[in-house]
Amino acid sequence: MAKVLDKESKEPLPFTNVIVEGTSIGTITNEEGFFELTVSEKYKRSKLVFSFIGYQNTSIAIKSFDGNDKFVYLETESNSLDEVLLIAKNKYKEFINQAIATTSQNYAQQATLLETYYRELTKIDNKYTKFADAAINLYYSPYDGSFDLQRSRVGYYRFSRLENEIKKVPFPEPSDLIADYKDQAKIIALRKSDNLQKYKILKQSKELSAIDTTNLKWLENNEIGGGPLRLTGADKFKRQEDFFDPKTNGQYLFKLYGRSSYNNKPVYIISFAPKDSTNAKAKYKGEITLDEESKAVIAYQYSLTKLSKKQSSQKFGAQLKTPESVEKESKLAFISRTTSLEDYKIYVTYSYYNGKWYLKRIKATNTYLNTGDLFEDYTAITESELVINKTQTENIQVFPINEVFDSIFSNALFNLNLPYNQPFWKSYSTLVATGVVGKALEDLESTSSLEKQFETNK
Repeated sequence: MAKVLDKESKEPLPFTNVIVEGTSIGTITNEEGFFELTVSEKYKRSKLVFSFIGYQNTSIAIKSFDGNDKFVYLETESNSLDEVLLIAKNKYKEFINQAIATTSQNYAQQATLLETYYRELTKIDNKYTKFADAAINLYYSPYDGSFDLQRSRVGYYRFSRLENEIKKVPFPEPSDLIADYKDQAKIIALRKSDNLQKYKILKQSKELSAIDTTNLKWLENNEIGGGPLRLTGADKFKRQEDFFDPKTNGQYLFKLYGRSSYNNKPVYIISFAPKDSTNAKAKYKGEITLDEESKAVIAYQYSLTKLSKKQSSQKFGAQLKTPESVEKESKLAFISRTTSLEDYKIYVTYSYYNGKWYLKRIKATNTYLNTGDLFEDYTAITESELVINKTQTENIQVFPINEVFDSIFSNALFNLNLPYNQPFWKSYSTLVATGVVGKALEDLESTSSLEKQFETNK
């Protein structure tokens, strides 16, 4: 294991790109600056290249990491703002539109195969209750402006929960987190744990006089629907939506937030927010990092405005016949619960390989409120993250239909019956557990080890 730090302050540098020199193979550091990377013998004599916005690139021989914990120090890159401050304010919107207009020059115009690591966490009232991670291959369609929202929406909202008698209810994902219908996901390996969830429900069930925990588990056990592909719906630059749509981004005010560097090249950091705070159609605020020379978008983050949070109406209701033993006590013929999406935040980054920018990471944090009968109201937070470990650009084919994970909103990766493959995970590069994830794993191990749960949760 190694850690990436600021050379002067010794502070960790989270989400630093770590790439095998001359390839697309790599990972990112976690929230605490740590990373682990498993590479084949073929690359043992190569170097790792470390890149982080505002810092000079650093290259270190891979062999120097063998058998030792190591610290990697990055030096800051200083840039003057004088030149930038002379640019008229409206230029920053023009820069964004230039980025959109030059998409074909800076991003893949053919499908790519992304070898990815994906993980998701659920937290209910400050207790982590679920964890799943997976090795996944994605067939990812090109940045060619062909995204069809209506066709993708129809495919995503096919409803199969009732037909398959699945009694768990998915969280209502943001309505614009819908993957391109042309994209596909293939699950290579899967691990999962829901240890604490069971015990929370058992405790509440006892308080409700022998309630049927099998049938009512779904009331507290909302699933993250859609699997990993739903996260790719956050790649708004590929979709050219909202603040990346020249037809609608005039509703936003773009300002210079700062000037920095990435890959030893100067970049702009541009903030954006609605021009009119009462405009419900401009839903987001955030920051965009733009390569100064090519105008390529290399990273961005966005979240809902205060008005959008207030006006959010994304809800998912569910109802179940009350068990006879509980009906006598509660006087309720049916038990109803409603889960409402309250807020979400998105982070998207790209990495540079062979003259193009490719998707590197997407992270989403969603906040929900669950209200209704019998159980007390509670707040739920989901955290999901997708990291691309390798990008393939040649001879890309769609997956056989029988190998494709059906990425519809009512289908959860956690429900997939896939045996735990311990040998695979021992040699696979995953994100190192951070303080947040470490706490989650600690919560989930309250009664049995994760290893044991991985073996039994199939």
